[in-house]
Amino acid sequence: MSGPSDKAPPPPVPGLEIATRIYVELIGRSYLRVENAAVIKPDPFELAKLSFTLAGAFLKAEAEIKAESGPKNVGYDVNTLDLSKL
Repeated sequence: MSGPSDKAPPPPVPGLEIATRIYVELIGRSYLRVENAAVIKPDPFELAKLSFTLAGAFLKAEAEIKAESGPKNVGYDVNTLDLSKL
């Protein structure tokens, strides 16, 4: 008999947390209050897709910025290093 702990957790979805935060923000900004009822103007499914698209763009930009700010090996040749002088 297998219990709930026997299942492997699903693989993480890249950008899920960012997409969730974006979605909550978009939903919060897109509803209208009409006669004591909340009406969401855009389709919530389309907002979810947009959230993942924006999260993907955010992750891509973040990776580029991290790569640009990382250490650079400009003109350094490891083969010329003389450890005997240390």
